[in-house]
Amino acid sequence: MKSEIQISRDMLISSLGCAFHIPSGTLLIADLHVGYEAGLEDEGFAMPRFQTDQMISRIEEAADRYDPSIVVINGDLKHSFDRNLSAEWRDVERIVDTISGRAKLIVLRGNHDNYLATILARKGVELKRSIVTFDVMISHGHETESPWNGGMILAHEHPSVRLREATGASVKIPCFLHDGNTNRLVLPAFSPMALGSDVIRTPDEERMIPLLRSTGIGNYRVFGFDQGGMLNYRTVAELRSLDGL
Repeated sequence: MKSEIQISRDMLISSLGCAFHIPSGTLLIADLHVGYEAGLEDEGFAMPRFQTDQMISRIEEAADRYDPSIVVINGDLKHSFDRNLSAEWRDVERIVDTISGRAKLIVLRGNHDNYLATILARKGVELKRSIVTFDVMISHGHETESPWNGGMILAHEHPSVRLREATGASVKIPCFLHDGNTNRLVLPAFSPMALGSDVIRTPDEERMIPLLRSTGIGNYRVFGFDQGGMLNYRTVAELRSLDGL
């Protein structure tokens, strides 16, 4: 399988869980949820803290592969809603240092990032709500209700797809969603622990992004991926039809 797929003249998506805008050299990732394990520990669940090391490794691999001049984190860099856990301070700073040593870093605010600005200020990084670049609006999506005139890059949804075998076994993998007609791309969660809901079997009225609740995602093509590479699927509507939905 391919490790990346070019979905338009300017944009490719990668099995590393990132997208890359070729002309501007912009790498896009989203929904890292740094501190997720610490949040679970706070609720009484023991969890090995592995995801930050894994995400840093993938960021470094993506930087080596694409040599970006800009890296955009499209929301939910951290996990805890109501405070900055000590583990979040440490690991957010590790992520920021890793990226800032290779490219200009832009961080957009997600719904989990209520106290992130305090951490970023120590590193001289501004927390933005959204940006418009290369004729595309980039925002996390939790507050996005209306379409923008140009293309859009959203996150927040944590899209995934469940694959079923004839034996009845199934596996859920993260995926990108792309609508070539509207030039809208939904990024997967970069966190290995936040797969999210199955885009095929979750009704559109339960979508997390308000815009997608109103428009539906039937026309979006599903691009699943795992460590083996990218899987180019059909549209959500076609996959739902095959599944009898």
